[in-house]
Amino acid sequence: MRQQQTQSQKPDIRRFHQEFQRLSIDTTDIYKQLNISDDVVEADNGSISMIKYYELMELAAETSNRPYLGIEMGLACQTSDLGMLGYMLRNAPTFERALELLHNYIVILTPEASTSLIEESDNCILTYQISNSSPEKTRQSMEMTITQYILMIRHILQDDHWQPERIYFEHSQPPAEVLKDFPLGGEVIFDHFFSGVSFPKDLMQYANNDFDPKLLELLENQVLQTLKDHIVSDSLLDHIRLLISSNLGNTEITADNVASELGMSRRTMHRRLSENGTTFNALREEIVLHIAKESLSKTSASITELAHKLGYADSSAFDRAFKRLTGSKPLEYRKQHSPH
Repeated sequence: MRQQQTQSQKPDIRRFHQEFQRLSIDTTDIYKQLNISDDVVEADNGSISMIKYYELMELAAETSNRPYLGIEMGLACQTSDLGMLGYMLRNAPTFERALELLHNYIVILTPEASTSLIEESDNCILTYQISNSSPEKTRQSMEMTITQYILMIRHILQDDHWQPERIYFEHSQPPAEVLKDFPLGGEVIFDHFFSGVSFPKDLMQYANNDFDPKLLELLENQVLQTLKDHIVSDSLLDHIRLLISSNLGNTEITADNVASELGMSRRTMHRRLSENGTTFNALREEIVLHIAKESLSKTSASITELAHKLGYADSSAFDRAFKRLTGSKPLEYRKQHSPH
């Protein structure tokens, strides 16, 4: 897996603000110290610089007396929340291919970052590094990402108890009284020249014999293109498309969920979408219909499997929705558009 650098992207502050609220962290003085105004926090496209984001995480950890705030926030990301990314990872033909998908996804989402896969002896190390910043000033962000790495690997292996052989951090070791409460398992090495997680090399051969390569390609292209569109335009519509695409396959993805992720009320989101001449359901159906048509005409995935991956409770619900949108049932569409 080659090393890759992302283009610059400012983080959305609302997502972090919601997590701080969930953890009952008083942000009033924190925002005041960092000159983050209420207007920025409440704005539809509220964002802060990467430097300020790192400062925010470190100051929030210090003032709330949560030395492992980044890990807490990382653990709050449930594997069931990975949506389409989760399906891509779980349906990759090998563990190695799953890591490539994970790599592509993370380096697009995470600014100022690079990832790589290092082989040594009987182990492999999935690394993560942040450029142009001191490890001590990015500690919480780094620990949050490494925690998410572990959760994603668990998701790939479908093993909620998997632990890395070792965890590496570039930042210095915390005091003994703090280290004893370190919330992740495995051997932990500090003051290293990179951060990452180590796992047995034989995991690279972990194979999934029940997958459709064409369907995987379609899912991957949909998510990565939506990510790129969001980074280029940074518009509310593209942000919503990103959230929908990344969560297809999750039956819990609703207008309420997306509005909450955006840090606004459902009514406000609907108003903003109406101003842009569309609705939440229209955006969702646009994405679902595109993938459904491509999958039916280019893959051999069963209707039941496709319905499941697109977030429908069963194939009959998918049948009804597809016929309403196209006038044909999925099987009829496949017969008409599949290559002969």
